[in-house]
Amino acid sequence: MNSDLAPLTERPPAAQRQRIFHKVGVLLCGQSSLASLGLVMDVFRMGNQLPGAHRFVLTRVSEDGNAVRHEDGDLRVDGDASLLAGMDLVVVPSLWTQGASAVEGHPGFVKALRDLPAPVRVVTMCTGAYLLAASGRLDGLRATTHWMLADGLQQAYPAVEVDARENLIEQGALICSGGSLAGVDACLHAVKLVAGPETAKALARMLVTDTQRGPQTLFMPAFSRPRHADREVHALQDFVDEHYAQSLTLDDMARRIHVSVRTLQRRFLAATGMTPMQYLQTVRIERGKSLLTTERMPVADIAEKVGYQDRVSFGRLFKSTVGMTPAAYRQRHL
Repeated sequence: MNSDLAPLTERPPAAQRQRIFHKVGVLLCGQSSLASLGLVMDVFRMGNQLPGAHRFVLTRVSEDGNAVRHEDGDLRVDGDASLLAGMDLVVVPSLWTQGASAVEGHPGFVKALRDLPAPVRVVTMCTGAYLLAASGRLDGLRATTHWMLADGLQQAYPAVEVDARENLIEQGALICSGGSLAGVDACLHAVKLVAGPETAKALARMLVTDTQRGPQTLFMPAFSRPRHADREVHALQDFVDEHYAQSLTLDDMARRIHVSVRTLQRRFLAATGMTPMQYLQTVRIERGKSLLTTERMPVADIAEKVGYQDRVSFGRLFKSTVGMTPAAYRQRHL
């Protein structure tokens, strides 16, 4: 089977030389998600249907310039990784759950990404961030990937600050996006940078989407209690789950299970992966999220109902945890 998603390099017609052409290189390997790859190709091809001067020249690249052997069929390409240095924009589609194996099997891609000229923008979609992280260019920077796969990326590349809450993170010329469909956001953001905000907005309208759909926290599953075997910590969690609106201190919690504050913190962290106060705040925020989408009471009343006398403190903690203000979260979900 031959899965030719598109013709080879799309060269501008001679009659359109006056237009502004942006060269977009798309990485292909055996681990690439065809859905993600097709998404990239379609977004930029639709951009070429817009009125105006900006056009995108797509070049599909394999590591060695040969067709890519993929489980869904061989994929033809336009050339090898050396072409990437001449691009205005390089896009790395999602690698499904095979980011680590893609890195291991494609040192040429890793080197090409490492050696790209500084002005070349790089967009990674979902686990495409693995190849960029392996190049070292994300060291000391923030990055994101699908929230479910973020821990694996963080463990593989501890020098990278992986933030799974964000749907899109831009650090200089590097843009990382979350889940596969977040790649649309990343591509639109890249279009905004190279072709201007009006082109990006027009393309978003054609795609029937927003230019940014908010953080990944909107799509993460609701908080669930970590499993562990410490019965006393379980009992304390039960108490917090029921009395979260009360003013609870570490001393209060330690007395509940008859231990010192120091012992409480050590055991609670070992059992749950978070401190007692972090757990209390998480329970309060989750209850606040529920109230924001089911009740019409003012945000200040919700803040008080979940244990915060100060709406500002509640709002600040809510935004740092969820990625948006309580009012924006309510509007988004309603």
